[in-house]
Order: sequence, then C-alpha cells, then structure tokens
Amino acid sequence: MSRIYLIRHAQASIASDVYDRLSPLGVQQATILADYFKRVKIRFDAVYSGEMERQKDTANPVMAALFGDEPKTLRIAPEFNEYDAHSIIRHQIREMLSEDSALAEALSNLTTDGRSLSIVFKRAMLRWVRGERNIPGVETWPEFVQRVDLGIERLIQENGPKTTIAVFTSGGAICVSMRKALKLSDEQTILLPLHTINTGVSLFHFSEGSFTLSYFNSIAHLEMLNERKLITYR
Repeated sequence: MSRIYLIRHAQASIASDVYDRLSPLGVQQATILADYFKRVKIRFDAVYSGEMERQKDTANPVMAALFGDEPKTLRIAPEFNEYDAHSIIRHQIREMLSEDSALAEALSNLTTDGRSLSIVFKRAMLRWVRGERNIPGVETWPEFVQRVDLGIERLIQENGPKTTIAVFTSGGAICVSMRKALKLSDEQTILLPLHTINTGVSLFHFSEGSFTLSYFNSIAHLEMLNERKLITYR
C-alpha cells in the first residue's frame, strides 16, 4: 500500500496586491511544518507541487529540511493548481445581487470579514458547481474535478507500490481528492475548502485500484506550539 500526503499551502498574502506568495505568517507556518516532518523522520520518495508560488514556497522548506544537500527534485504537477475562485466569484456578483440584494453588505466586507467571505463563497461556488454560471475562459467544475482526478492517477502511475508521496497543493484539490475517496456529492465537496487550514495535512492510501482516506486536515505541527495565531484558513 502506498501513501499520498496532500498538504495545503501556508497562508498567502491576503491583504497584498500579489496574493500568490506567502505572508510572513505563512513563511513561519511552512518552517514549522518542515521542522515537524524532520522531527518525526518522515521520508518522501517523491515530492510534487502545483505551479502556484504559494504551493512551491510551502514545499521548499520541507525539501530543504528533509533532504538537505541530497539531490531531490520538486516535481511540478499543474493538475494540483487551485481553481480560479476570484474569477468565479467576480463574474457572478451582479447576478447574485439581483437574486438577493442582502448580499451587498457581505460583498462590501469581503476582504476584511471571514463570515462575509464565507457567505459569498458558498453562494458563488454552489452556482458554479451546479452549472448555473459557466464563465468563458474559466474551467468548469467538471473540468476541475477531472483535472485533479487525472493528477491523482498520474501520481499512482509514476510511483510504484509501497511509496510515500507528498503533494503541496490547495484546498480545492484536496477536497476533490476527498470526493474521490469518500464518494461525496459535488455540493458537499465544494464547501469543504472553507474548513481547510493552512499547512493542513491529509493522508490518502492507494493500492490495486483503491483510493482511501486515512485522515483529513491534520495540524498537529501547529497545535503543538499552542499559538492560536498560527491556525489560519486563508
């Protein structure tokens, strides 16, 4: 039986003009994760990342901590990029407001209030999943699911039996993997990213056609330090 660790990236630069890079807290989270993996002496036979900077910059400290000068290549797998949530939400705002004018308050607080973001995210993503609003140039929900599923198949094909693989990715890809393992509905799947924690670790097993979940969203490496500020969701 082989193992795949799917690891969500550390906190990105939420309040910055360039979101796709780690915040100072994100750098700290990634370092803590790297130290934890080193302490527990985990060994990865292969390490993958999506193409996004926040994903690669979470992987790099782990690579340095576990392999040091030992040559080990971070393999880039675009199948594990996140969906374009910004475009999906932005292109639906007018329609959502016409359906429910009460959303105006949540939209005005989108970047500063977690509850407002949750309200808007749920509404927009459920419409996207149901095919109520497909956006030209932006992948559809079925396309995103197929992409991640093909990424999982790629990992299985490229790595032999009894291997341990790490993939640094984002909440959406992790939750599609949960969908695959647990046979979740599309609606259940698309709301799970609201609960994924930065640097949260999820472990899956695969063997002879089976793909199963061992655990989801573990943050033992952060909880050990007993600092609430380290636990972030976006």
